[in-house]
Amino acid sequence: MKNRFLTIPLIVAALLLSSCNKWLDVTPPSQVREDIQFSTVEGFQQALIGCYIAMTDDLLYGRALSWGTIELLGGQYRPLEPYSSNDYYVSNYNWSSANGLTYVKGVWERAYNVIASANNALKFTEQKREVLDNINYKLIKGELLAIRAFIHFDLLRLYGYGNLEERRELLTKATVPYVVDMSKEMTPQRTYGATIQAIISDLEEAIELLEIDPVTQSRESSYYEAVNIDGFYNKRENRLNYYATLQLLARVHLWEGSSEGITKALSLSQQIIDEAESKGLVSWISSSTVSDDMIMRGEHLFSLNTSNLFAKSADYFKIEIKSAGDIKAQYLTADQVDQIYETSTVGSNDFRFTSQLIQNSMIINGRNSFTPLKYYGSSTDRSSTNYIPLIRLPEAYYIAAECNIKKSTPNLTKAMELLNIVRQKRGITEDIEGATAELLMEEIVKEYHKEYIAEGQMYLLYKRLGAEIIPGYTGSIDDQVYTLPYPPVEIQMGRVQ
Repeated sequence: MKNRFLTIPLIVAALLLSSCNKWLDVTPPSQVREDIQFSTVEGFQQALIGCYIAMTDDLLYGRALSWGTIELLGGQYRPLEPYSSNDYYVSNYNWSSANGLTYVKGVWERAYNVIASANNALKFTEQKREVLDNINYKLIKGELLAIRAFIHFDLLRLYGYGNLEERRELLTKATVPYVVDMSKEMTPQRTYGATIQAIISDLEEAIELLEIDPVTQSRESSYYEAVNIDGFYNKRENRLNYYATLQLLARVHLWEGSSEGITKALSLSQQIIDEAESKGLVSWISSSTVSDDMIMRGEHLFSLNTSNLFAKSADYFKIEIKSAGDIKAQYLTADQVDQIYETSTVGSNDFRFTSQLIQNSMIINGRNSFTPLKYYGSSTDRSSTNYIPLIRLPEAYYIAAECNIKKSTPNLTKAMELLNIVRQKRGITEDIEGATAELLMEEIVKEYHKEYIAEGQMYLLYKRLGAEIIPGYTGSIDDQVYTLPYPPVEIQMGRVQ
């Protein structure tokens, strides 16, 4: 990315430097700050945590790309009333509206700001290599590479084209710039194929570095004592740990969609299934425990710890809704709930329906609507959660099931087995049996829909599969619906979308 902003102090400094040679020996304040910050292990740790904090911005995963705007794009809630909210325009894919432009520009800029911070810290992991012992070097660098890949991949999924499995010609088209350094020069665009390979390369390097992650149990706990005195490497589910990075790489291979990618995604997701739970990183939530863990923290492979999430989301997830045109309220009608959770058949005991939704005061067609409870905390303390899940365990089962359907020698029995495991964990007692590949894919989409309400998954799933229907949207579904436009300034600079 090209730096297009120059502050007044920097302009003044430039003038002074050009007019008097004696200033050439003075180190710029920003460089001094960086030298100081990256002179200690703690400085590197702070830089890493700073990237995660930046990811909780409201225009990133703090709202827009998790439980907020992207869920409107995926038709997860009752469609907003016309002009009831600024989000109304975005929810109808009106990218040229004032709010639409703010959204596409804000997401882009904040995402690349996170990338810039990660790149800056990565630069110093090499320039200041002597500051870091081997453990801190590998874990910090591994997480930074994973963050860089995570953000670039979501930029590609949002601002790039989908359904690559059926449209292989797109791999030769240019896509979002993959930025890997702190140069002031504009980063050239690469093709989809090259950009996906850059994401894969970063993740493969990250995985290699993160093989010593405490969650892998590849070392005795004493191995980490000297570097973990302050608990910096505790609660690995709040960071891009080894298994979260494996699952992210599986997502990338599945998005790329080739037979080779399907094979790799299956291997990665199966490894997560085989190891992540057995090694204690995750554990399934049950119907008896979900009321005290609505966001299902026990199943998080990667989540962001934010602040005041209950207060931030309270205006969106309401129990008392004044009118259908409530400016922010995000809820589901009873008809939507019946369809999504199959309440009249297999879903009557599914705790995603019975426990993670609550009837609200809005009556539509004579029936109360429902509000998602994921961000309400526990049944006794509604403000007890500040965690936003970005990667959870069930996805590994869904990816593995889909790959078993799509691999060169399909294994539909294994795909059904994987889906049935998740369904049983959620309280569905009726297993899927004897389904065709087509019907199994429909069941996978149903499962994503049930599982990931308010988590930002469905819009991107529809896009990856080239779905021709998005719930609640009556217009035609095409690339204009599925592709956020580049910010105008990027087009002006010569970017090609």
